[in-house]
Amino acid sequence: MFKLYKLWTLAIREDAFLEGGRVTAAAVLPPIFITTHEELREAVEDFRSSPRLAIDTESNGFYAWRERVCLVQISTTERDYIVDPLAVKDLSPLRGVMAEPSIEKVFHAGEYDVMCLKRDYGFEFVNLFDTMIAGRLLGFKELGLAKLIEAHFSVKLSKKFQKADWGLRPLSAEQVRYAQMDTHYLLRLSESLEAKLARAGRLEEAREAFRDLSETGPQSRGFDPEGWWDIRGRSAAPDAALPILRALYLFREREAERRDRASFRIMPDHLLLRIAVAAPRTKEDLAKVPGFSEYLRQRYSGTILDIVHNARHAPAPARPQREPAERMSGRERKLLGDLKLWRKTRAEAEGLDPAAVLSGSVLREMASRAARGESDCLSALSPAKRRRYGAELERLLKSASSR
Repeated sequence: MFKLYKLWTLAIREDAFLEGGRVTAAAVLPPIFITTHEELREAVEDFRSSPRLAIDTESNGFYAWRERVCLVQISTTERDYIVDPLAVKDLSPLRGVMAEPSIEKVFHAGEYDVMCLKRDYGFEFVNLFDTMIAGRLLGFKELGLAKLIEAHFSVKLSKKFQKADWGLRPLSAEQVRYAQMDTHYLLRLSESLEAKLARAGRLEEAREAFRDLSETGPQSRGFDPEGWWDIRGRSAAPDAALPILRALYLFREREAERRDRASFRIMPDHLLLRIAVAAPRTKEDLAKVPGFSEYLRQRYSGTILDIVHNARHAPAPARPQREPAERMSGRERKLLGDLKLWRKTRAEAEGLDPAAVLSGSVLREMASRAARGESDCLSALSPAKRRRYGAELERLLKSASSR
């Protein structure tokens, strides 16, 4: 069973040590590392017999143009698994597990994980728990997973590989251990937070938020060809630089796609802007642009000079018209101000972040409905939020409407 398990055990177990009288995360037995379809099918049998699973993913969006899930970490109460999607191309055996209502799937800040798993594998999710959402509803100030683990279990997790390129192989034993720790303590953490939510009377609110999380749509990689307008510092650039900046921006995206590299790793925004403003005519001019490295000089000098030459005399592009935002009436703005003040006061009384009381979008919808004189201004509230805050909000809106 799982031939690689013993190999990873030998590689990692020797690193166990004591710190301050306690065994650190390095002493945890290593995960079962899955690289074949047979191993995945065997693991799925274990997953199906588990009432709760902790799940996390590692992706390579910081490095690749075509971002993809590069690891899927899954922990049961007994053992930790890491699935390598670069080796196991077909993760369809996991589809039924993710959609199984009887199995609770525990994430931390799981929105991006859910989006990426839906994008890459078409998974659907039912019965989720998110420890970050739970922590926010409990009024925790520190919501990072490492902080929560340290506070609950006195274990300090490494952050060394937060920006690692998880698409590279082979992975080091240290990387595998780092990935494992993202789910190893997650089930116990969720148990603790769930009990606290129940005592605080906020478990139903949390479950509503978890259902919303499960309905998050798949993540998509879109490219806005007009995105160069939003480059920081662009507004100070002369009009003559704008056609050059646009041409460089489009070139960078084509090159990023061709090389499958994150766009900013081809050239960062600030360098595109500097080149556009400098409008170099020669390689010597281009070499004087701050940040234009020897590597870039050797690889792109000729192409960039051609781009600058061709765009130099092009007319300044016109900014595309955007759909105008629906303007709020004066009455609507006044009602929204009243609601925000109420939320701020309520959040302070409950020790919560204001967004954990009610989101800004919910406040705006209530203000809009009240301004139109609708009979039910609270329809945007979830059932649990309505039970908790409905009476107060009705009084507030009634009082505001009479003024």
